[in-house]
Amino acid sequence: MMWQLWLTGLIGIWLIISPWVYGFTSNVGAMWNSVIFGIIVLILAIWSGAAIKNNNS
Repeated sequence: MMWQLWLTGLIGIWLIISPWVYGFTSNVGAMWNSVIFGIIVLILAIWSGAAIKNNNS
């Protein structure tokens, strides 16, 4: 199950950096949407990983 969390974290990171990779930073709404949702996805992946680690201890 940990590989899904790693994949989710990578998707969150990709959402954060994608406005600069694809060059749509001039569209402010789309840029902030991508960055904010990327941060949310990354935080939830880290939180879920921490919860699973605590349950296995």
